[in-house]
Amino acid sequence: MLPCNVTENGVLIIHLRADLDIAGRAAAAWAIDGYLTAHRSAPVMLELSDAPLSTAAVSTVVRTHRMCRSSGATLTVLAATAETRRALEAQTGAEGLAVQPTRPLAAAAFSAASTPIAAAA
Repeated sequence: MLPCNVTENGVLIIHLRADLDIAGRAAAAWAIDGYLTAHRSAPVMLELSDAPLSTAAVSTVVRTHRMCRSSGATLTVLAATAETRRALEAQTGAEGLAVQPTRPLAAAAFSAASTPIAAAA
């Protein structure tokens, strides 16, 4: 099972090893799906470890993004290293995945996503 916790603001934080292997990918996706089911429409922060990003981890992040979109949950990925952020953005650029370097920026992304846009007068 992947470690996770819920903040006082209701954000579901899931910790994913960036060096995830192929054998662990299905188990990680299954666990994430269970978390999303249990915390319907809660904002999700997927926090990657600082290890080099594996192909299986990229696949899991992309799959998590799709699961969040289909369930109506906002997803932000926390990736501390610039190399990891670039790799994720290259893989998901067209899908609009939010990848942030720090928790405060990730939290701000949730706030920005939930702020209603004022109608032009």
